[in-house]
Amino acid sequence: MRLAALLLAASLAALPPAAWAGGAEPPQSTPQAIVPQAIVEALYRPYLADPHAEKDTTIDSVAQVRRRATPALARLLDANRACEKRTQGICALDFDIIIDGQDWDLSGFGLQADASGDTAAVTARFSNLGPRVLAYHFVRTGGRWLIDDLVILKDDAGAADHPWSLKDTLAAEYGPTARKKHR
Repeated sequence: MRLAALLLAASLAALPPAAWAGGAEPPQSTPQAIVPQAIVEALYRPYLADPHAEKDTTIDSVAQVRRRATPALARLLDANRACEKRTQGICALDFDIIIDGQDWDLSGFGLQADASGDTAAVTARFSNLGPRVLAYHFVRTGGRWLIDDLVILKDDAGAADHPWSLKDTLAAEYGPTARKKHR
């Protein structure tokens, strides 16, 4: 496990300068948070490869997050997919959850990660037609770091800005106490 963490840390250090656009320095993270940080960096890699969405690309942000999600979050994401298939339309998610928008023009990308015990948080800050702050909440389950929620913050204040939670939004639509709108 330590070797894997060291290899991931080395790969992050070797990121091309474009990955840290806008002159931002690679963030300093706790050693425990290196794996969650690498997971989030991988989510943004396709966007950073084409920071101005010039290529004809369709990135499936829900599938990207689902592959790294806890079983509870994965079930909620699957319920949203099933709704989209059943209704042949948009259900609870009508935007790209990784970039907090539909189109992108990314700059100033940076990550900060902290971990304590079996939980970690990785905060992505960037500009996408305005400032964006997204917090990925991780739990370590069975020795693997998995995304348990994605919270879109309006600014760095976090608690005071009425954040949007992926897990809460999907649970309101598809959880056990959900209204039957999309079920």
